[in-house]
Parts: sequence; C-alpha cells; structure tokens
Amino acid sequence: MDQMGQVLLLMQQQQMMALNMQQQQQMMATLMRALAQNFGMPEPEAPSLATPMTNTNNLYERFQRHRPCTFEGTYRLEEVKYWLNRVIKLLRSLHYSEVENVELISYLFEKEADLWWESVLRSIFKNHIWTWEAFKARFNEKYIPQSYQHERDNEFLRLQQGRMSVAQYENHFTELSRYASEMIANEAIKMRRFTAGLRNAIR
Repeated sequence: MDQMGQVLLLMQQQQMMALNMQQQQQMMATLMRALAQNFGMPEPEAPSLATPMTNTNNLYERFQRHRPCTFEGTYRLEEVKYWLNRVIKLLRSLHYSEVENVELISYLFEKEADLWWESVLRSIFKNHIWTWEAFKARFNEKYIPQSYQHERDNEFLRLQQGRMSVAQYENHFTELSRYASEMIANEAIKMRRFTAGLRNAIR
C-alpha cells in the first residue's frame, strides 16, 4: 500500500472510531432519560459528547499550509541538517503528537528518500507505532554518518565561550546539543555543561 493509501485508511479508521464513540454516548443518554422517566426521577443532563478524534486530513492540510520543504535524500550534511531543523521547528509549533509528527514528515520524502522510507516500513511489523526518537534514529542512521555524530559530540564537549558573546555561545551550544542528547539527559545536566563553558567572570 502506498503512503496515500495508508493515509486514507488511517483517516477512515479514526472517523469510524469517533462516530462510534458519539453513537455510544447518544445511546447511553437515551437510556438514562428512559430510566429516569420510568422511576419518576429528574431527567439527567445529557452528557457532553467527547471531542472527536483529530481528522488526519485536517492535520495534513494544516501542515501543508506552511509549505514545508520536501526531502529527496541528499547526503550533503548541511542540507540534511537545514531541512530537518526547519521541519522540526514547524512540527514543534503545531503541537502534534509524536506519531502524527512521524506520519506528516514522511509525506515530505521524495525520490530516493521515499524509496528508503518505504523499505523501512516494509521491514517492520504492520502496526508498529513510531516514536519521534525511533524515527530520528533511523533517519540519522541513513543520512547523518556516525563519524559526523562523533565529531559533533567531541565539539560539544570542548565548547568554550572564548571570545564569543553570551548570545553567540548560547546559539552554538544549542546547535551542538541536538547531537548530544545522550550527554545531557536532563535540564540540570544541560545547564551545568552550559555554565562550565562560560568565561570565568561571567560564570
């Protein structure tokens, strides 16, 4: 099944689930009113209908309104980083779930990248649920060599403010920290590493 077929199937499943939930709640409300009338009890207020599940088509349309760049599978590291960072910023601003992020970003794959992603999907079991970290690990494994990752790790460990302004140092630190997530498992560790690189007078 191609990607568009998968999208349509997911849309249908979500719409059916939302419809079934609403029907069940309406039936329950009718039953409660009938019981109240038979036993002379005040008629209960009708329960509010649950918010329907997000329509995949609406997510996709909202995503596309921002005109995200497609990705054809280049191995030029700067281009890969630039594309990935732009898409991550867009997804972060839209506040989608991890599963939705993976689904939406996969629509941007074209040519070689699309063939690669299709092969990844075929290699796993059908109902596998992708987390963002799992997707990013697969993507980095394919398009960002391990040697490049090691270089960024070492650069992050050696980073010092030196003659940079605090703003310049912060920008450089933030950029490198994207490749050093295992070294900064939480905000406290990240802050200690940031502070350690500042000039003594500022620290």
